[in-house]
Amino acid sequence: MIRYATIGRGTIVDQFIAGAALSGEFTLAAVYSREEKTGRVFAQKHGCDRVYTSLDELASAPDIDAVYIASPNSCHVPQSEQMLLAGKHVICEKPIATSAAEYRRLKALADARGLVYMEAIIPLYVAGRAKIHEALASIGKIASARIDFAQLTSRYEALQRGEQVNIFDMSLAAGTLMDLGVYCVYAAVDLLGVPQNITATASYLPNGADSGGTALFDYGSFSAALTYTKVGHSAVGSEITGDKGTLVIERIGLYVGTYLVQNGAKTRLFADEPKEQLMSREAAAFAAFIRGENREDYARASELADKVHTCMDTIKEKANIVYGGK
Repeated sequence: MIRYATIGRGTIVDQFIAGAALSGEFTLAAVYSREEKTGRVFAQKHGCDRVYTSLDELASAPDIDAVYIASPNSCHVPQSEQMLLAGKHVICEKPIATSAAEYRRLKALADARGLVYMEAIIPLYVAGRAKIHEALASIGKIASARIDFAQLTSRYEALQRGEQVNIFDMSLAAGTLMDLGVYCVYAAVDLLGVPQNITATASYLPNGADSGGTALFDYGSFSAALTYTKVGHSAVGSEITGDKGTLVIERIGLYVGTYLVQNGAKTRLFADEPKEQLMSREAAAFAAFIRGENREDYARASELADKVHTCMDTIKEKANIVYGGK
């Protein structure tokens, strides 16, 4: 069993812990929290009795093999670097870094030390992902693509009241591109490849955070429009249209509700799975990479992450999205 620790206490951490347990590959050895009391409550909820309030102490713990990081975005790189330098494998929630250069630097560090450095992106580990790629080959010459992730945040009312909302705090490298847009970019690059050219715009809140945006990926013979927002909710989903059919994905963030439409017939490609099951697949992949298995899959996932964050850099530049005053 791989002994791991968590950094972060959000809902996504609860879900990863459940998925890791379901995979049968991991034992939760410790949790990190800035405050002992809140950390203790979180740990006890998950049957864990070990809490660190010091990242230095966590990094130096000899019996912890890996760390799952789900802290604010601005902490991902320094915390990942500290854990990698301490000899621990790292799986980090998206976005794994705020630039492609940062990702490459830490990936090189991990490689040099024989460690796994992996971005947590659930769609890559959906059981039916291969069927999506197979379906793409059957829709003929692609004419257009529309990839959308519009999800109204539960914090919208607090935002309207003028309260501080972390997901829109640019000093934390937050905002909608980092939270939702990254899934659109992953889907575009995963399914369509790297575009020849990118143009992008964004909508902004009074505090300077991007509330949503649009990126146009030019593939030469067709374009893909990527749209994302956290201040509205879409009822349409995403689609890739070819001259012999259309691929429909209702929820791009999980590749949920995926259909092939041809000759008036709509065929579901695979059954949806609970999020806990999807996260168990992600955890199982992480475990396999740690054991040195499926190295080609790890190399492909790493190459995809590099391409995605390169595209993200261009979107940020074109849309003038800036974090922490940088």
